[in-house]
Amino acid sequence: MDAVSIGRGSPLIVLALSLVLGVSACASTPSAYRIALDVVETLELDENVKTCMREAIEAYDADDLQQIAELAEAGNSDGVADLARFEASLRSCRR
Repeated sequence: MDAVSIGRGSPLIVLALSLVLGVSACASTPSAYRIALDVVETLELDENVKTCMREAIEAYDADDLQQIAELAEAGNSDGVADLARFEASLRSCRR
């Protein structure tokens, strides 16, 4: 699967959310929320799909999305499940 496509999964956004955790010691590290929105802008997708994805991201509180990313990265089952729901909301934009 192409890492930029958002078909079966959303590897680019998940990777971006993971990266925010790896560099969290830096004071200027953007939030998982901001990274997710920025990644959508880089995708070569129809504007309607990107709008849907932005709306799906914006449905989450920035702090909640950050917590989901951190819990999922730590292997917390609730965080992993919440991240899967987030991914599914993004995938649904492609239908």
